[in-house]
Amino acid sequence: MKHVTPDQWIYVITPFLIYGAIVLALSVLGLESSFRVHLQRNPLVIFFKSISAGLERVTGYPGWAMAGALSGLWALATAALGLYWDVGWHIDFGRDKALFTPPHTMIVIGLAGIIYSAGIAALFATLDDAPVGVRILGVRIPYSAMPMAALGVGALVGFPLDALWHEAYGIDVTLWSPTHLMLVGGGGLATIAVWLMLMEGRPAGRATVLGRGIAALSLGAILVGLSCFEGEFDFGVPQFQVIYLPVLIAATAGFTLVLARTALGPWGAVKAVVAYVIVRGSIALIVSGPLHHTFPRFPLYLASALVVEVVALWLGTGNRLRYALVSGVAIATVGMVGELAWVKLSGWADVPVNDARVFLVVPVVAVAAAVLGGALSRPVWAQRTVPGLAAGLAGVVLAGTLLSLLPRNVGHVEATIYLTPVGQQATVAVELAPADAARHATAFGVVSWQGGGRVSAKLNEVGPGRYVSSRPLPVTGDWKTMVGLQRGSEVMAVPVYLPADPEINAPAIAALPQRHAAFVRNTAILLREQHGGPTWPGVAGYSGLAIMVALWTGLIAFVANRLSSASAEPAVPRQPAATGGARPAPRPQ
Repeated sequence: MKHVTPDQWIYVITPFLIYGAIVLALSVLGLESSFRVHLQRNPLVIFFKSISAGLERVTGYPGWAMAGALSGLWALATAALGLYWDVGWHIDFGRDKALFTPPHTMIVIGLAGIIYSAGIAALFATLDDAPVGVRILGVRIPYSAMPMAALGVGALVGFPLDALWHEAYGIDVTLWSPTHLMLVGGGGLATIAVWLMLMEGRPAGRATVLGRGIAALSLGAILVGLSCFEGEFDFGVPQFQVIYLPVLIAATAGFTLVLARTALGPWGAVKAVVAYVIVRGSIALIVSGPLHHTFPRFPLYLASALVVEVVALWLGTGNRLRYALVSGVAIATVGMVGELAWVKLSGWADVPVNDARVFLVVPVVAVAAAVLGGALSRPVWAQRTVPGLAAGLAGVVLAGTLLSLLPRNVGHVEATIYLTPVGQQATVAVELAPADAARHATAFGVVSWQGGGRVSAKLNEVGPGRYVSSRPLPVTGDWKTMVGLQRGSEVMAVPVYLPADPEINAPAIAALPQRHAAFVRNTAILLREQHGGPTWPGVAGYSGLAIMVALWTGLIAFVANRLSSASAEPAVPRQPAATGGARPAPRPQ
Protein backbone atom coordinates (compact mmCIF):
# COMPACT_ATOMS: atom_id res chain seq x y z
CA MET A 1 0.00 0.00 0.00
CA LYS A 2 1.57 3.28 -1.08
CA HIS A 3 2.17 6.10 1.41
CA VAL A 4 2.30 3.68 4.37
CA THR A 5 5.61 3.48 6.20
CA PRO A 6 6.67 0.78 8.69
CA ASP A 7 6.81 3.30 11.55
CA GLN A 8 3.04 3.86 11.23
CA TRP A 9 2.44 0.43 12.74
CA ILE A 10 3.54 1.93 16.06
CA TYR A 11 0.05 3.47 16.23
CA VAL A 12 -1.38 -0.05 16.17
CA ILE A 13 0.95 -1.26 18.93
CA THR A 14 0.69 1.78 21.22
CA PRO A 15 -2.89 1.13 22.47
CA PHE A 16 -1.79 -2.32 23.68
CA LEU A 17 1.20 -0.84 25.51
CA ILE A 18 -1.02 1.72 27.23
CA TYR A 19 -3.62 -0.89 28.17
CA GLY A 20 -0.97 -3.26 29.51
CA ALA A 21 0.64 -0.53 31.62
CA ILE A 22 -2.73 0.38 33.17
CA VAL A 23 -3.53 -3.27 33.94
CA LEU A 24 -0.13 -3.78 35.57
CA ALA A 25 -0.49 -0.64 37.70
CA LEU A 26 -3.98 -1.64 38.85
CA SER A 27 -2.91 -5.18 39.70
CA VAL A 28 -0.10 -3.84 41.87
CA LEU A 29 -2.43 -1.30 43.49
CA GLY A 30 -4.98 -3.94 44.50
CA LEU A 31 -2.61 -6.86 45.05
CA GLU A 32 -2.05 -6.49 48.78
CA SER A 33 -5.69 -6.73 49.87
CA SER A 34 -6.55 -9.34 47.22
CA PHE A 35 -3.60 -11.58 48.11
CA ARG A 36 -4.26 -11.30 51.83
CA VAL A 37 -7.88 -12.48 51.50
CA HIS A 38 -7.42 -15.03 48.69
CA LEU A 39 -4.04 -16.48 49.66
CA GLN A 40 -5.00 -20.06 48.78
CA ARG A 41 -6.70 -19.19 45.50
CA ASN A 42 -5.49 -19.70 41.96
CA PRO A 43 -2.79 -17.11 41.10
CA LEU A 44 -4.75 -16.08 38.01
CA VAL A 45 -7.81 -15.41 40.17
CA ILE A 46 -5.66 -13.35 42.51
CA PHE A 47 -4.40 -11.35 39.52
CA PHE A 48 -7.89 -10.54 38.25
CA LYS A 49 -9.28 -9.78 41.70
CA SER A 50 -6.34 -7.48 42.42
CA ILE A 51 -7.21 -5.50 39.29
CA SER A 52 -10.85 -5.35 40.42
CA ALA A 53 -9.83 -4.15 43.88
CA GLY A 54 -7.47 -1.57 42.37
CA LEU A 55 -10.20 -0.22 40.14
CA GLU A 56 -12.65 0.09 43.00
CA ARG A 57 -10.04 1.76 45.14
CA VAL A 58 -9.23 4.51 42.63
CA THR A 59 -12.73 5.06 41.15
CA GLY A 60 -15.27 4.04 43.78
CA TYR A 61 -17.07 1.92 41.18
CA PRO A 62 -17.27 -1.90 41.40
CA GLY A 63 -14.27 -3.43 39.68
CA TRP A 64 -16.30 -5.38 37.13
CA ALA A 65 -18.14 -2.27 35.90
CA MET A 66 -15.06 -0.14 35.63
CA ALA A 67 -13.02 -2.94 34.02
CA GLY A 68 -15.64 -3.37 31.30
CA ALA A 69 -16.21 0.37 30.83
CA LEU A 70 -12.53 1.32 30.67
CA SER A 71 -11.76 -1.57 28.33
CA GLY A 72 -14.67 -0.42 26.17
CA LEU A 73 -13.42 3.17 26.11
CA TRP A 74 -9.94 1.94 25.19
CA ALA A 75 -11.32 -0.22 22.37
CA LEU A 76 -13.55 2.55 21.04
CA ALA A 77 -10.74 5.13 21.11
CA THR A 78 -8.59 2.70 19.10
CA ALA A 79 -11.38 2.15 16.57
CA ALA A 80 -12.14 5.90 16.32
CA LEU A 81 -8.52 6.77 15.56
CA GLY A 82 -8.43 3.99 12.96
CA LEU A 83 -11.68 5.25 11.40
CA TYR A 84 -10.58 8.87 11.03
CA TRP A 85 -7.17 7.77 9.83
CA ASP A 86 -8.81 5.53 7.22
CA VAL A 87 -11.25 8.21 6.01
CA GLY A 88 -8.39 10.72 5.86
CA TRP A 89 -6.40 8.23 3.79
CA HIS A 90 -9.22 7.79 1.25
CA ILE A 91 -9.83 11.54 1.00
CA ASP A 92 -6.15 12.24 0.42
CA PHE A 93 -5.05 9.26 -1.70
CA GLY A 94 -8.09 7.29 -2.92
CA ARG A 95 -8.53 3.56 -2.65
CA ASP A 96 -5.98 1.38 -0.89
CA LYS A 97 -4.25 -1.74 -2.22
CA ALA A 98 -4.35 -3.99 0.85
CA LEU A 99 -6.95 -5.15 3.35
CA PHE A 100 -4.98 -5.03 6.59
CA THR A 101 -3.58 -1.53 6.48
CA PRO A 102 -2.68 0.13 9.81
CA PRO A 103 -6.01 2.02 10.06
CA HIS A 104 -8.04 -1.03 9.04
CA THR A 105 -6.19 -3.09 11.66
CA MET A 106 -6.94 -0.51 14.35
CA ILE A 107 -10.63 -0.57 13.44
CA VAL A 108 -10.77 -4.37 13.67
CA ILE A 109 -8.88 -4.37 16.98
CA GLY A 110 -11.21 -1.73 18.38
CA LEU A 111 -14.41 -3.48 17.33
CA ALA A 112 -13.14 -6.85 18.60
CA GLY A 113 -12.22 -5.01 21.80
CA ILE A 114 -15.90 -4.21 22.36
CA ILE A 115 -16.66 -7.93 22.58
CA TYR A 116 -13.60 -8.38 24.80
CA SER A 117 -14.88 -5.62 27.12
CA ALA A 118 -18.20 -7.40 27.56
CA GLY A 119 -16.33 -10.60 28.39
CA ILE A 120 -14.07 -8.84 30.89
CA ALA A 121 -17.09 -7.37 32.67
CA ALA A 122 -18.69 -10.82 32.91
CA LEU A 123 -15.43 -12.40 34.12
CA PHE A 124 -14.90 -9.84 36.87
CA ALA A 125 -18.58 -9.90 37.91
CA THR A 126 -18.36 -13.69 38.22
CA LEU A 127 -15.15 -13.64 40.26
CA ASP A 128 -16.57 -10.94 42.56
CA ASP A 129 -19.92 -12.77 42.75
CA ALA A 130 -21.64 -9.49 41.87
CA PRO A 131 -25.47 -9.74 41.93
CA VAL A 132 -25.93 -8.14 38.51
CA GLY A 133 -27.46 -9.23 35.21
CA VAL A 134 -28.20 -12.90 34.76
CA ARG A 135 -26.44 -16.09 35.85
CA ILE A 136 -25.80 -18.78 33.21
CA LEU A 137 -23.97 -21.94 34.36
CA GLY A 138 -22.41 -20.01 37.22
CA VAL A 139 -21.28 -17.11 35.02
CA ARG A 140 -22.64 -13.69 35.92
CA ILE A 141 -23.42 -11.63 32.82
CA PRO A 142 -24.21 -7.94 33.47
CA TYR A 143 -27.22 -6.68 31.55
CA SER A 144 -25.08 -3.97 29.94
CA ALA A 145 -22.64 -6.58 28.63
CA MET A 146 -25.39 -7.95 26.37
CA PRO A 147 -25.77 -4.92 24.05
CA MET A 148 -22.02 -4.35 24.23
CA ALA A 149 -21.30 -7.84 22.92
CA ALA A 150 -24.06 -7.59 20.29
CA LEU A 151 -22.71 -4.25 19.06
CA GLY A 152 -19.19 -5.65 18.72
CA VAL A 153 -20.35 -8.80 16.94
CA GLY A 154 -22.63 -6.87 14.59
CA ALA A 155 -19.89 -4.42 13.70
CA LEU A 156 -17.41 -7.21 12.95
CA VAL A 157 -20.01 -8.97 10.78
CA GLY A 158 -19.89 -5.83 8.67
CA PHE A 159 -16.35 -6.67 7.52
CA PRO A 160 -17.13 -9.80 5.47
CA LEU A 161 -20.33 -8.16 4.23
CA ASP A 162 -18.25 -5.13 3.20
CA ALA A 163 -15.86 -7.35 1.24
CA LEU A 164 -18.88 -8.94 -0.47
CA TRP A 165 -20.32 -5.51 -1.24
CA HIS A 166 -17.06 -4.29 -2.82
CA GLU A 167 -16.69 -7.47 -4.83
CA ALA A 168 -20.19 -7.01 -6.23
CA TYR A 169 -20.30 -3.24 -6.76
CA GLY A 170 -16.72 -1.99 -6.72
CA ILE A 171 -14.89 0.15 -4.18
CA ASP A 172 -17.21 2.84 -2.85
CA VAL A 173 -15.35 5.47 -0.87
CA THR A 174 -18.36 6.55 1.16
CA LEU A 175 -19.05 6.34 4.87
CA TRP A 176 -22.77 5.70 4.43
CA SER A 177 -22.91 2.41 2.55
CA PRO A 178 -24.94 -0.19 4.52
CA THR A 179 -21.89 -2.27 5.41
CA HIS A 180 -19.90 0.77 6.49
CA LEU A 181 -22.84 1.88 8.61
CA MET A 182 -22.76 -1.51 10.35
CA LEU A 183 -19.10 -0.92 11.22
CA VAL A 184 -19.52 2.69 12.27
CA GLY A 185 -22.89 2.11 13.92
CA GLY A 186 -21.65 -0.77 16.04
CA GLY A 187 -18.74 1.25 17.33
CA GLY A 188 -20.68 4.49 17.72
CA LEU A 189 -23.58 2.96 19.64
CA ALA A 190 -21.24 0.89 21.83
CA THR A 191 -20.46 4.11 23.69
CA ILE A 192 -24.03 3.97 25.02
CA ALA A 193 -23.39 0.44 26.32
CA VAL A 194 -20.31 1.74 28.15
CA TRP A 195 -22.42 4.33 29.95
CA LEU A 196 -25.07 1.73 30.78
CA MET A 197 -22.36 -0.46 32.30
CA LEU A 198 -21.30 2.34 34.61
CA MET A 199 -24.93 2.91 35.55
CA GLU A 200 -25.45 -0.79 36.26
CA GLY A 201 -22.45 -0.79 38.58
CA ARG A 202 -22.87 2.68 40.10
CA PRO A 203 -21.40 2.82 43.61
CA ALA A 204 -23.47 2.80 46.78
CA GLY A 205 -21.26 5.57 48.18
CA ARG A 206 -19.59 8.47 46.42
CA ALA A 207 -17.39 7.86 43.42
CA THR A 208 -13.88 9.28 43.56
CA VAL A 209 -12.84 12.27 41.46
CA LEU A 210 -11.38 9.84 38.92
CA GLY A 211 -14.59 7.80 38.89
CA ARG A 212 -16.69 10.90 38.23
CA GLY A 213 -14.27 11.94 35.51
CA ILE A 214 -14.62 8.57 33.78
CA ALA A 215 -18.41 8.86 34.01
CA ALA A 216 -18.20 12.24 32.26
CA LEU A 217 -15.81 10.74 29.71
CA SER A 218 -18.35 8.02 28.92
CA LEU A 219 -20.93 10.69 28.03
CA GLY A 220 -18.34 12.57 25.98
CA ALA A 221 -17.61 9.28 24.22
CA ILE A 222 -21.26 9.09 23.15
CA LEU A 223 -20.83 12.50 21.51
CA VAL A 224 -17.72 11.19 19.75
CA GLY A 225 -19.45 7.98 18.69
CA LEU A 226 -22.58 9.60 17.27
CA SER A 227 -20.52 12.34 15.58
CA CYS A 228 -18.76 9.68 13.51
CA PHE A 229 -21.76 9.67 11.17
CA GLU A 230 -20.79 13.22 10.17
CA GLY A 231 -17.40 11.98 8.91
CA GLU A 232 -17.83 12.92 5.24
CA PHE A 233 -18.68 16.49 6.23
CA ASP A 234 -15.75 16.58 8.67
CA PHE A 235 -13.31 15.97 5.82
CA GLY A 236 -15.00 18.39 3.42
CA VAL A 237 -16.03 16.00 0.63
CA PRO A 238 -19.69 15.21 1.43
CA GLN A 239 -21.70 13.05 -0.94
CA PHE A 240 -25.14 13.73 0.52
CA GLN A 241 -27.40 16.72 0.94
CA VAL A 242 -25.66 19.43 2.95
CA ILE A 243 -28.76 19.75 5.13
CA TYR A 244 -27.58 16.58 6.84
CA LEU A 245 -24.84 18.51 8.65
CA PRO A 246 -27.13 20.65 10.88
CA VAL A 247 -29.58 17.73 11.13
CA LEU A 248 -26.92 15.32 12.44
CA ILE A 249 -25.50 17.96 14.78
CA ALA A 250 -28.98 18.61 16.19
CA ALA A 251 -29.69 14.88 16.60
CA THR A 252 -26.40 14.17 18.36
CA ALA A 253 -26.71 17.21 20.61
CA GLY A 254 -30.34 16.54 21.52
CA PHE A 255 -29.79 12.90 22.42
CA THR A 256 -26.45 13.12 24.22
CA LEU A 257 -26.65 16.44 26.04
CA VAL A 258 -30.08 15.77 27.55
CA LEU A 259 -28.76 12.40 28.72
CA ALA A 260 -25.53 13.93 30.06
CA ARG A 261 -27.29 16.65 32.06
CA THR A 262 -29.66 14.19 33.71
CA ALA A 263 -26.91 11.65 34.41
CA LEU A 264 -24.18 13.98 35.69
CA GLY A 265 -26.25 16.74 37.27
CA PRO A 266 -25.40 20.46 37.09
CA TRP A 267 -22.93 21.26 34.29
CA GLY A 268 -23.15 17.66 33.13
CA ALA A 269 -23.74 18.66 29.50
CA VAL A 270 -20.73 20.96 29.57
CA LYS A 271 -18.57 18.26 31.16
CA ALA A 272 -19.51 15.85 28.38
CA VAL A 273 -18.63 18.47 25.75
CA VAL A 274 -15.24 19.13 27.37
CA ALA A 275 -14.47 15.39 27.31
CA TYR A 276 -15.64 15.20 23.69
CA VAL A 277 -13.50 18.13 22.55
CA ILE A 278 -10.41 16.64 24.21
CA VAL A 279 -10.93 13.27 22.50
CA ARG A 280 -11.92 14.61 19.07
CA GLY A 281 -9.24 17.27 19.18
CA SER A 282 -6.58 14.69 20.01
CA ILE A 283 -7.71 12.43 17.15
CA ALA A 284 -7.74 15.36 14.71
CA LEU A 285 -4.26 16.45 15.75
CA ILE A 286 -2.87 12.93 15.35
CA VAL A 287 -4.50 12.48 11.93
CA SER A 288 -3.36 15.86 10.62
CA GLY A 289 -0.01 15.91 12.45
CA PRO A 290 2.21 12.82 12.48
CA LEU A 291 -0.08 10.97 10.03
CA HIS A 292 -0.09 13.95 7.60
CA HIS A 293 -3.73 13.72 6.48
CA THR A 294 -6.48 16.29 6.04
CA PHE A 295 -7.55 17.81 9.36
CA PRO A 296 -11.02 16.46 10.25
CA ARG A 297 -13.18 19.36 11.47
CA PHE A 298 -15.86 18.78 14.08
CA PRO A 299 -18.77 20.62 15.75
CA LEU A 300 -18.25 21.97 19.27
CA TYR A 301 -21.75 21.39 20.75
CA LEU A 302 -20.92 24.09 23.31
CA ALA A 303 -23.84 26.39 22.49
CA SER A 304 -26.22 23.44 22.70
CA ALA A 305 -24.73 22.32 26.02
CA LEU A 306 -25.23 25.77 27.50
CA VAL A 307 -28.89 25.99 26.49
CA VAL A 308 -29.51 22.51 27.88
CA GLU A 309 -28.03 23.66 31.19
CA VAL A 310 -30.24 26.77 31.17
CA VAL A 311 -33.36 24.69 30.56
CA ALA A 312 -32.39 22.39 33.44
CA LEU A 313 -31.90 25.40 35.71
CA TRP A 314 -35.29 26.77 34.67
CA LEU A 315 -37.45 23.63 34.66
CA GLY A 316 -35.39 21.01 36.45
CA THR A 317 -34.97 17.49 35.07
CA GLY A 318 -37.47 15.63 37.27
CA ASN A 319 -40.18 15.64 34.59
CA ARG A 320 -38.03 14.00 31.96
CA LEU A 321 -40.39 14.38 28.98
CA ARG A 322 -40.99 18.08 29.59
CA TYR A 323 -37.29 18.68 30.04
CA ALA A 324 -36.44 16.81 26.83
CA LEU A 325 -39.06 18.63 24.75
CA VAL A 326 -37.99 22.10 25.84
CA SER A 327 -34.29 21.21 25.52
CA GLY A 328 -34.88 19.96 21.98
CA VAL A 329 -36.53 23.24 21.01
CA ALA A 330 -33.70 25.23 22.64
CA ILE A 331 -31.05 23.19 20.78
CA ALA A 332 -32.86 23.62 17.45
CA THR A 333 -32.99 27.41 17.85
CA VAL A 334 -30.42 29.11 20.07
CA GLY A 335 -28.08 26.13 20.15
CA MET A 336 -28.11 25.63 16.39
CA VAL A 337 -27.33 29.30 15.76
CA GLY A 338 -24.17 28.84 17.80
CA GLU A 339 -23.25 25.54 16.14
CA LEU A 340 -23.69 26.87 12.60
CA ALA A 341 -21.84 30.08 13.46
CA TRP A 342 -18.86 27.92 14.39
CA VAL A 343 -19.17 26.00 11.11
CA LYS A 344 -19.35 29.25 9.14
CA LEU A 345 -16.56 31.12 10.94
CA SER A 346 -14.16 28.18 10.79
CA GLY A 347 -14.77 27.76 7.04
CA TRP A 348 -15.49 24.11 7.69
CA ALA A 349 -18.49 23.52 5.42
CA ASP A 350 -21.40 25.18 3.63
CA VAL A 351 -24.28 26.26 5.83
CA PRO A 352 -27.61 25.57 4.09
CA VAL A 353 -29.19 28.93 4.92
CA ASN A 354 -31.03 28.93 1.57
CA ASP A 355 -32.79 25.66 2.33
CA ALA A 356 -36.17 26.39 3.93
CA ARG A 357 -36.40 22.77 5.09
CA VAL A 358 -33.81 23.51 7.78
CA PHE A 359 -36.38 25.43 9.81
CA LEU A 360 -38.70 22.43 9.85
CA VAL A 361 -36.39 19.41 9.84
CA VAL A 362 -33.84 20.53 12.45
CA PRO A 363 -36.44 21.22 15.20
CA VAL A 364 -38.19 17.89 14.51
CA VAL A 365 -34.91 15.97 14.70
CA ALA A 366 -33.62 17.85 17.77
CA VAL A 367 -36.84 17.27 19.74
CA ALA A 368 -37.12 13.61 18.73
CA ALA A 369 -33.49 12.93 19.65
CA ALA A 370 -33.85 14.79 22.95
CA VAL A 371 -36.88 12.66 23.85
CA LEU A 372 -34.83 9.52 23.12
CA GLY A 373 -32.00 10.86 25.30
CA GLY A 374 -34.50 11.50 28.06
CA ALA A 375 -35.91 8.00 27.66
CA LEU A 376 -32.46 6.42 27.89
CA SER A 377 -31.89 8.25 31.18
CA ARG A 378 -34.43 5.95 32.91
CA PRO A 379 -31.72 4.45 35.16
CA VAL A 380 -31.32 7.96 36.66
CA TRP A 381 -34.07 8.71 39.16
CA ALA A 382 -36.86 10.98 37.88
CA GLN A 383 -40.23 12.12 39.16
CA ARG A 384 -41.73 11.29 35.76
CA THR A 385 -39.87 9.29 33.12
CA VAL A 386 -40.45 9.47 29.37
CA PRO A 387 -43.38 7.15 28.50
CA GLY A 388 -42.52 4.24 26.26
CA LEU A 389 -45.04 5.37 23.65
CA ALA A 390 -43.40 8.80 23.42
CA ALA A 391 -39.95 7.22 23.06
CA GLY A 392 -41.18 4.86 20.34
CA LEU A 393 -42.83 7.69 18.44
CA ALA A 394 -39.67 9.80 18.71
CA GLY A 395 -37.61 6.93 17.30
CA VAL A 396 -39.93 6.53 14.31
CA VAL A 397 -39.94 10.28 13.63
CA LEU A 398 -36.16 10.51 13.87
CA ALA A 399 -35.53 7.55 11.57
CA GLY A 400 -38.18 8.66 9.08
CA THR A 401 -36.82 12.19 8.92
CA LEU A 402 -33.23 11.05 8.36
CA LEU A 403 -34.30 8.65 5.60
CA SER A 404 -36.46 11.29 3.90
CA LEU A 405 -33.36 13.38 3.14
CA LEU A 406 -31.50 10.60 1.31
CA PRO A 407 -32.66 11.26 -2.29
CA ARG A 408 -30.08 13.02 -4.47
CA ASN A 409 -31.64 14.47 -7.58
CA VAL A 410 -30.15 16.23 -10.61
CA GLY A 411 -31.43 19.47 -12.12
CA HIS A 412 -31.05 20.75 -15.67
CA VAL A 413 -27.91 22.86 -15.32
CA GLU A 414 -24.95 23.19 -17.68
CA ALA A 415 -21.57 24.80 -17.15
CA THR A 416 -18.73 26.15 -19.23
CA ILE A 417 -15.44 25.73 -17.36
CA TYR A 418 -12.52 28.11 -18.00
CA LEU A 419 -9.07 27.40 -16.57
CA THR A 420 -6.31 29.98 -16.11
CA PRO A 421 -2.99 28.21 -15.33
CA VAL A 422 -1.10 29.24 -12.20
CA GLY A 423 1.95 26.95 -12.12
CA GLN A 424 0.74 23.38 -11.59
CA GLN A 425 -2.64 24.71 -10.56
CA ALA A 426 -5.35 26.76 -12.21
CA THR A 427 -7.95 29.34 -11.34
CA VAL A 428 -11.41 27.97 -12.15
CA ALA A 429 -14.07 30.15 -13.77
CA VAL A 430 -17.60 28.82 -14.23
CA GLU A 431 -20.38 30.13 -16.44
CA LEU A 432 -23.75 28.56 -15.63
CA ALA A 433 -26.77 28.03 -17.85
CA PRO A 434 -29.31 29.06 -16.77
CA ALA A 435 -27.52 32.05 -15.28
CA ASP A 436 -29.50 31.97 -12.04
CA ALA A 437 -28.86 28.26 -11.39
CA ALA A 438 -26.79 28.96 -8.26
CA ARG A 439 -28.76 31.93 -6.97
CA HIS A 440 -30.46 29.90 -4.23
CA ALA A 441 -27.81 27.19 -3.90
CA THR A 442 -27.35 25.52 -0.55
CA ALA A 443 -23.74 24.70 -1.50
CA PHE A 444 -21.59 25.85 -4.42
CA GLY A 445 -17.82 25.59 -4.76
CA VAL A 446 -14.79 23.76 -6.11
CA VAL A 447 -12.95 20.94 -4.37
CA SER A 448 -9.81 18.93 -5.15
CA TRP A 449 -8.96 15.66 -3.40
CA GLN A 450 -6.94 12.40 -3.60
CA GLY A 451 -3.76 14.07 -4.83
CA GLY A 452 -2.13 13.99 -1.41
CA GLY A 453 -4.64 16.15 0.44
CA ARG A 454 -7.81 18.19 0.01
CA VAL A 455 -8.12 21.75 -1.33
CA SER A 456 -11.35 23.73 -1.63
CA ALA A 457 -12.31 27.15 -2.93
CA LYS A 458 -15.38 29.34 -2.96
CA LEU A 459 -16.88 30.50 -6.24
CA ASN A 460 -17.33 34.28 -6.17
CA GLU A 461 -19.87 35.83 -8.54
CA VAL A 462 -18.29 38.30 -10.98
CA GLY A 463 -21.27 38.69 -13.32
CA PRO A 464 -24.68 37.19 -14.09
CA GLY A 465 -24.14 33.42 -13.95
CA ARG A 466 -20.32 33.85 -13.98
CA TYR A 467 -18.13 32.79 -11.04
CA VAL A 468 -14.39 32.62 -10.30
CA SER A 469 -12.67 30.45 -7.68
CA SER A 470 -11.22 32.25 -4.65
CA ARG A 471 -7.90 30.44 -5.16
CA PRO A 472 -6.13 28.26 -7.73
CA LEU A 473 -6.71 24.50 -7.50
CA PRO A 474 -4.57 21.53 -8.56
CA VAL A 475 -5.35 20.08 -12.00
CA THR A 476 -2.46 17.64 -12.55
CA GLY A 477 -1.21 14.24 -11.39
CA ASP A 478 -3.46 12.17 -9.13
CA TRP A 479 -5.64 15.09 -8.12
CA LYS A 480 -9.39 15.06 -8.81
CA THR A 481 -11.11 18.43 -9.11
CA MET A 482 -14.81 19.18 -9.57
CA VAL A 483 -17.40 21.93 -9.21
CA GLY A 484 -20.18 20.99 -6.81
CA LEU A 485 -23.67 22.49 -6.78
CA GLN A 486 -26.47 21.69 -4.34
CA ARG A 487 -29.98 23.11 -4.45
CA GLY A 488 -32.10 21.44 -1.79
CA SER A 489 -32.39 17.79 -2.75
CA GLU A 490 -30.40 18.33 -5.96
CA VAL A 491 -26.81 17.20 -5.43
CA MET A 492 -24.84 17.75 -8.63
CA ALA A 493 -21.29 18.16 -9.89
CA VAL A 494 -19.30 18.70 -13.04
CA PRO A 495 -15.67 17.55 -13.40
CA VAL A 496 -12.83 20.01 -13.90
CA TYR A 497 -9.98 17.48 -14.02
CA LEU A 498 -9.88 13.71 -13.46
CA PRO A 499 -6.83 11.51 -14.09
CA ALA A 500 -7.10 8.30 -16.06
CA ASP A 501 -7.68 5.21 -13.94
CA PRO A 502 -6.68 2.09 -15.93
CA GLU A 503 -7.62 -0.29 -13.09
CA ILE A 504 -11.30 0.56 -13.56
CA ASN A 505 -11.06 1.53 -17.26
CA ALA A 506 -11.93 5.16 -16.48
CA PRO A 507 -10.67 7.71 -19.01
CA ALA A 508 -9.03 11.00 -18.10
CA ILE A 509 -10.90 14.28 -18.20
CA ALA A 510 -8.22 16.74 -19.20
CA ALA A 511 -7.77 20.21 -17.72
CA LEU A 512 -8.68 22.09 -20.90
CA PRO A 513 -8.68 25.90 -21.14
CA GLN A 514 -12.39 25.73 -21.94
CA ARG A 515 -14.89 22.89 -21.69
CA HIS A 516 -18.68 22.64 -21.68
CA ALA A 517 -20.51 19.96 -19.68
CA ALA A 518 -23.82 19.23 -18.02
CA PHE A 519 -24.05 18.70 -14.28
CA VAL A 520 -24.51 15.08 -13.19
CA ARG A 521 -25.17 13.40 -9.88
CA ASN A 522 -22.10 14.00 -7.72
CA THR A 523 -21.52 10.30 -7.08
CA ALA A 524 -20.78 9.80 -10.79
CA ILE A 525 -17.54 11.66 -10.05
CA LEU A 526 -16.93 10.89 -6.39
CA LEU A 527 -17.53 7.14 -6.78
CA ARG A 528 -15.96 6.39 -10.17
CA GLU A 529 -15.01 2.92 -8.92
CA GLN A 530 -18.62 1.83 -8.47
CA HIS A 531 -20.27 -0.45 -11.01
CA GLY A 532 -23.43 -2.51 -11.34
CA GLY A 533 -23.76 -6.00 -9.91
CA PRO A 534 -26.20 -8.69 -8.78
CA THR A 535 -29.08 -7.80 -6.50
CA TRP A 536 -28.50 -10.27 -3.67
CA PRO A 537 -25.38 -8.63 -2.11
CA GLY A 538 -27.37 -5.41 -1.81
CA VAL A 539 -30.24 -7.27 -0.18
CA ALA A 540 -27.76 -8.92 2.22
CA GLY A 541 -26.15 -5.60 3.07
CA TYR A 542 -29.33 -3.66 3.73
CA SER A 543 -31.00 -6.58 5.51
CA GLY A 544 -27.97 -7.07 7.73
CA LEU A 545 -27.97 -3.39 8.65
CA ALA A 546 -31.70 -3.39 9.44
CA ILE A 547 -31.45 -6.53 11.58
CA MET A 548 -28.47 -5.21 13.51
CA VAL A 549 -30.07 -1.81 14.17
CA ALA A 550 -33.25 -3.48 15.44
CA LEU A 551 -31.27 -5.83 17.69
CA TRP A 552 -28.98 -3.09 19.01
CA THR A 553 -31.72 -0.60 19.81
CA GLY A 554 -33.91 -3.29 21.32
CA LEU A 555 -31.16 -4.47 23.67
CA ILE A 556 -30.24 -0.92 24.68
CA ALA A 557 -33.90 -0.15 25.47
CA PHE A 558 -34.25 -3.42 27.41
CA VAL A 559 -31.18 -2.73 29.55
CA ALA A 560 -32.19 0.88 30.25
CA ASN A 561 -35.62 -0.31 31.34
CA ARG A 562 -34.16 -3.11 33.45
CA LEU A 563 -31.77 -0.73 35.20
CA SER A 564 -34.67 1.65 35.77
CA SER A 565 -36.48 -1.11 37.65
CA ALA A 566 -33.35 -1.90 39.65
CA SER A 567 -32.87 1.75 40.61
CA ALA A 568 -36.29 1.75 42.26
CA GLU A 569 -35.22 -1.00 44.66
CA PRO A 570 -33.80 0.05 48.02
CA ALA A 571 -30.06 0.13 48.25
CA VAL A 572 -28.39 -2.71 50.14
CA PRO A 573 -24.95 -2.22 51.71
CA ARG A 574 -22.24 -4.20 49.98
CA GLN A 575 -18.85 -5.42 51.12
CA PRO A 576 -15.58 -4.28 49.55
CA ALA A 577 -14.35 -6.16 46.48
CA ALA A 578 -11.44 -7.79 48.28
CA THR A 579 -13.75 -9.82 50.54
CA GLY A 580 -15.77 -11.21 47.66
CA GLY A 581 -18.96 -9.67 49.09
CA ALA A 582 -22.12 -8.90 47.14
CA ARG A 583 -22.56 -5.78 45.01
CA PRO A 584 -26.22 -5.00 44.48
CA ALA A 585 -27.02 -2.13 42.15
CA PRO A 586 -28.13 0.72 44.46
CA ARG A 587 -30.54 3.54 43.83
CA PRO A 588 -28.73 6.44 42.09
CA GLN A 589 -27.74 9.33 44.29
